[in-house]
Amino acid sequence: MTNEIHDDDEPILRLNANGDEEDADIELDGGKTEAKIFNKQEAPLEQSPFKVLLELEGVGADEGRLGVDLVTILDISGSMKGSRLLKMKLAMQFLVQKLSGTDRLSVVTFNRKAVKLCPLRQITENSQTEITDQINDLVARASTNTEAGLKLAIKILNDRSRTKNRSVAIMLMSDGMEDAESRAITVPVTEVPVYTFAFGDGCDHHEVLREIAKNSKGGTFSPVQDSDDLSVAFSTALAGLLNVSIEDLSLTVSPLNRSELNKVNAGNYPQKKGTVMEPVTVTFRSLYDREKRKVLALLTLPQVDKRFGVQIFKVEFKYRVNGKDAFDSDERTINVTRTPTPKDGEVPQVLAEETRIGTASAIKEARILADQRELDEARKKLEDANASLSEIDAVLKAQVEHLQLLMASQETYDSQGKAFALALEASHESQRSATLPAGIPTGYETPIMNEYKEQAKKYTQDPKGYKVPTEAEDKKATAPKPPPVLQVNREKIQAILNLADQLAKMLKDLDS
Repeated sequence: MTNEIHDDDEPILRLNANGDEEDADIELDGGKTEAKIFNKQEAPLEQSPFKVLLELEGVGADEGRLGVDLVTILDISGSMKGSRLLKMKLAMQFLVQKLSGTDRLSVVTFNRKAVKLCPLRQITENSQTEITDQINDLVARASTNTEAGLKLAIKILNDRSRTKNRSVAIMLMSDGMEDAESRAITVPVTEVPVYTFAFGDGCDHHEVLREIAKNSKGGTFSPVQDSDDLSVAFSTALAGLLNVSIEDLSLTVSPLNRSELNKVNAGNYPQKKGTVMEPVTVTFRSLYDREKRKVLALLTLPQVDKRFGVQIFKVEFKYRVNGKDAFDSDERTINVTRTPTPKDGEVPQVLAEETRIGTASAIKEARILADQRELDEARKKLEDANASLSEIDAVLKAQVEHLQLLMASQETYDSQGKAFALALEASHESQRSATLPAGIPTGYETPIMNEYKEQAKKYTQDPKGYKVPTEAEDKKATAPKPPPVLQVNREKIQAILNLADQLAKMLKDLDS
């Protein structure tokens, strides 16, 4: 496999005015990033801590998008026999129908060795049928060499002959322990997002697949219990992939005028930093349409002698759009009034993010305790976390309370709770939606993700009768609603005008 060259990726073709096929020249307008900054407007004269919350949101292009080159890696080892293989086939059928003519798909299967079922093929009616037929013919047998499957998928993407205006991704699904000679965790994945799906209850391979997604360029990890719908799990990741608004987003925050930048809370995203007086740069990679990233910066403001306004903080972010090398960028500065008697308390958005960070930390600590079989201490950690949450923290409460249920016994935790806890951790660390049990939100869902989930459920219930919506129909269904139109009460307006006329007449009579 290592000596093979996989440059057999198909061109993206379309019919021209003469009815002949030609290379498609995809026209794209640009996505963008919108930024919001939340902080107090005043601070005391003495040396004091100060917090700034930055919120970056991706806004997709109105027309056009980058085509996706997607490689799916499917486990067909012996443990996939029966319902697991059937679920995987059904999920792949849904996935194939959601891709469009700007996308290409390659399918890799693995058991004892890896096989390229098909090269990167442009999605057309013919290729959809042919790929689906190939998937439906799969048979589960033999052992599990995850490393071979992942290496082959990476090579397919690296060897492509056509890369312009293309984004890439890998989806990896496995349900069993690797073979003794397989070391998937060692495969370099830093240049491509890898979305991993761990099928089954209580498998130790969950942690391996979680680390692969974590080490990749923006991938996510999703555990899929035997009772869960794999199509729904696939749909969440796919909705993001097909709606990337910007790429290679980076944020640089710089303290100004003797302010000290003590810490930048940005999940597990890489940070480049120096001393407390120097800038910190966070690399976020991609943002989906209407997906958000929050960054909480903790500063120390120096002591001053008198009231005055001062710039304490500078924010600069840059990003790439539509595969172009050039970056769009923006810069903001934050001003604060230093005063002996500051009046405003901490802003609600900052408090909410602090609560989320604290809860995510408690979930991780509880998971570590449960792994060490200290279940009583783990449950106590979750009870304390839940007690600190209010009704406005409904998403966090739902997550904590569900994990508490899965820690009812060590057996329940080992079979279901650990996978759920790992998925929660991964979601909070990346601030990106992952698939959780039905009814448990991550807090990071975008409108298109929710739309895809509902479609996946309907498709699973009736794969032959349900017509999967097109990309244009998806965009229409999830378009932001216009602001409500104010209803004009003409009678009231006329009454006000009459009153104004009467008042003007009275003032005129008084003057005369």
